[in-house]
Amino acid sequence: MTINLKHLWNRLTGHPRHRRNVALVLSGGGARGLAHIGAIESLEAHGYHITSVAGTSIGALVGGVYAAGRLAELKASVTGLNRKRMLQLMDISPGLDHIATGRHLMELLDPMIGSQTIETLPIPYCCVASDVVSGHEHVFTSGSLKRAIRASISIPGVFKPVYDGHHLYVDGSVHNALPLDHVHRTKGDLLVAMNVSAPDPDPFTAYLKKYGEPKNETDRSLWQRIPFLKTEFSANYMNMMLRVAKLAIQNNTQMALRLTPPDVCAEVPMGEYSLFDFDKAEEIIALGRERMDAALQSLSQPQ
Repeated sequence: MTINLKHLWNRLTGHPRHRRNVALVLSGGGARGLAHIGAIESLEAHGYHITSVAGTSIGALVGGVYAAGRLAELKASVTGLNRKRMLQLMDISPGLDHIATGRHLMELLDPMIGSQTIETLPIPYCCVASDVVSGHEHVFTSGSLKRAIRASISIPGVFKPVYDGHHLYVDGSVHNALPLDHVHRTKGDLLVAMNVSAPDPDPFTAYLKKYGEPKNETDRSLWQRIPFLKTEFSANYMNMMLRVAKLAIQNNTQMALRLTPPDVCAEVPMGEYSLFDFDKAEEIIALGRERMDAALQSLSQPQ
């Protein structure tokens, strides 16, 4: 009797008989997007081969660093962050259209991506930004990787927009928070999405809670510099606008999923972590790995 050792190994490990190619799409979502790191680790652990990446906002950042082959360095950098360090990286410097420049944040990426261009990356990559001049989305498929990421992560009102000739770019989530329609596809690949801006399973009850004072000096400093970043919820006009913006982004991602249904979709609801919970990097990364593990397990189950 002849034994196919490769087939036996695949049976024992649970890996696919043939290594499947994956076109990976990563959503926006601030600190929740650190879950993308765990999702990528899960895909690779299950034997999948990521052949292309598309992302928006934090998805553009994680996806771009991954495409450059430096994901391990990004993970090492973010798992050491605390709120004070994150405040420093944001480089608070209020202007007419922003409260932070994000300059130091981009300097953090210099050792990882430097002056690399998108067209020279080992795997196809693109990311989305929103042009507030033309009113259209812009898909970066060439040019400076660092500049493309900086444009895609420019949360309106928080980070300084990116000026480029006759264009003014802000966060791509305004137009396309989950760019399933732009990722490069190859025949027979799996379209896989990691959506960290999914709807919350429970009603939003924060308006029923009373507002409190900051609990420590770091939170007090954040409160003073970023007025709408309260340590506890306050029913004010800014939070109402933020709530409506969140609903718009949630609906944006759900529409993208309906228009371009992925083969696999792992999700993290918006309410699980805030945009600025970078001090919880390790648990968010672990959550991303867990959610992708579960999604891949569902894929392998007989229908």
